[in-house]
Amino acid sequence: MRLLIVGFGFIGRELVKALRDKMSFLRSIDRDFKVVGIVDSKGYLYNGKGIDIDDLNKITRLSEHRDYKLGGTALDLLGQNLCDIMVEATPTNIKDGEPGLTHIRLALSRGIHVITPNKGPLVLAFRELMNLAERNECALLYEGAVAGAIPVFSLVRECLQGDKIVRLSGILNGTTNYILSRMFFEEISFEIALKEAQEKGIAERDPSYDIDGIDAACKLVILANALMGREARLNDVRIVGIRGITQEAISLAKRANYAIKLIGTIDRGLEVAPKLVPINHPICVHGTLNAIHIETDLAREITLVGYGAGKETISAILNDLITVLRKRGMSKFSSPKIV
Repeated sequence: MRLLIVGFGFIGRELVKALRDKMSFLRSIDRDFKVVGIVDSKGYLYNGKGIDIDDLNKITRLSEHRDYKLGGTALDLLGQNLCDIMVEATPTNIKDGEPGLTHIRLALSRGIHVITPNKGPLVLAFRELMNLAERNECALLYEGAVAGAIPVFSLVRECLQGDKIVRLSGILNGTTNYILSRMFFEEISFEIALKEAQEKGIAERDPSYDIDGIDAACKLVILANALMGREARLNDVRIVGIRGITQEAISLAKRANYAIKLIGTIDRGLEVAPKLVPINHPICVHGTLNAIHIETDLAREITLVGYGAGKETISAILNDLITVLRKRGMSKFSSPKIV
């Protein structure tokens, strides 16, 4: 199978490194597997016989490659059916989902399997995209879009096929969890913890997307729609961020054996808000860890803990890729059945 990588930022570059290291394993599953194209915001590389991945580790920008085509776009390659699988890893845009939404729509309409960690298209058009994938008998997999390396969608799809999820909650943003953890353990203010997170590269220069709860809300929408059959939109989520959390509130909670965490909850409604969590509860994790607590009718309660962003996301993307390679030839890919 022929892979096209769209987006050559941090995730795209780390994926190329992982593909280099795992190529022998991938070809043990599909001996014809190869990377035929890589696209950035200004052009692309394409080689129908396969791009030499080792060459990419000798350059810092895609445009430095001798075969780089300035001005070319992902749509050029997708429109000519020059790949079988696309990893769409352009930056998340929750306003209109672009350019990822257009890339994914075109790929699925042509029967090209799609793997994406890009939350924007999934938040804005989840049901449309899943229906498009089903009509064209191809996969749309998105394990890396929520909670990084935590395999929540794979778990439900493969291991909880007979269970009905009745409630879901968890810590879905590593930046806010880091800030609240530093406030809990070091007894520092929100402002100091945020500044520290920015200096370490854990928080962006403009941290609003994280600390105001928007990132966690986006992930909650995807979880609700994918795992619980909802038709949720971002404006359906009640969102309260962590700007108002004081050191005094953290200390009071700590003395009562609680921690304050930004928790996303899917119950009758959807909510992201600071909550008091018992310090011995399985989702009371610290640092940049994420945790997802699933309550079902049969398995009862399952908690998954892991790193929710950054390099660990590559694990989820690679797992989705392997899933597609192993299911090659199957007539249908779909979301987990909601029972």
